[in-house]
Amino acid sequence: MFDFRYHLASLAAVFIALAVGILVGAAISGKLGDAEDALTKEKIDSLNAQLALERTQKQSIERRGQAANSLVDAAYPAPMQSRLAGKGFAVLFVGAVAGDLRSAIDRTLADAGSGSPVRLIAIDTPVDPQALDTALASNAELAHFAQGGGDFNDLGQSLGRELIEGDGTPSWTALSSQLVEERSGSTSARVDGVIVVRSWIPDETSAEQSQATETLFEGLLSGLEKTGVPVAGVEATTTNASAVDIYSRQGIATVDDVDTVAGRLALALVLEGGRPGHYGLKDSASDGVAPPIEPVTTTTGG
Repeated sequence: MFDFRYHLASLAAVFIALAVGILVGAAISGKLGDAEDALTKEKIDSLNAQLALERTQKQSIERRGQAANSLVDAAYPAPMQSRLAGKGFAVLFVGAVAGDLRSAIDRTLADAGSGSPVRLIAIDTPVDPQALDTALASNAELAHFAQGGGDFNDLGQSLGRELIEGDGTPSWTALSSQLVEERSGSTSARVDGVIVVRSWIPDETSAEQSQATETLFEGLLSGLEKTGVPVAGVEATTTNASAVDIYSRQGIATVDDVDTVAGRLALALVLEGGRPGHYGLKDSASDGVAPPIEPVTTTTGG
């Protein structure tokens, strides 16, 4: 039989074991806490070191970028000087004239010795297919372009060739009420190349008008490309609705950063007859920043 003293001894043993367990647990917990604190501190120190390294790398990249930009700015006049001297170019806006892009184009031509564009045409967009078909059908010379279905690809090809050849640009004149929003310069002189800007945004038009405008645009590009003169589709680094894919499908060279010094140089090189490709700063620039820079041939008296 267990007596009271045995129960008392057992109870005391339990309390002693519990006290020992608490003390041991506290000691272990303290050691674990210290270990966790050390690990946390180590992680924080590692992250701080990594952040400091990334900041240093970022600053280094920014300095290199600034140095490269300064070098391009300083070197820009030399490869541009007289590069397009004696040549004339047309500018085609598919949509309203965008002031910033026109300024960049004018600056490029002036810096390269070409002067002002020979002619500029801005297409009134979106195209009204019914009004355009009616105008075509009423003109004996253009009646065969009247489709009735909103496909103006063939008309666009003819207008593209005429934009290059000049010779009075009779089709552009005949369709000015339906197609032309703005026009300036000579209508007779042939040009040595064309700069194209799509300022029209397809999402803002009805499906019928969008199809008419897109087929005319694609026809224009095809007609321009078939003439064999340099053609460049340009846009700014800030342009959201890029047309590079459309230019690419039609075999047209592109410059997606004509608002920068490097972009203006790339445009001059393309217009000079440099290697066609897709140049600039966006992901669409599959051929780099600019075509290879060939020296400008000059003559000196002696």
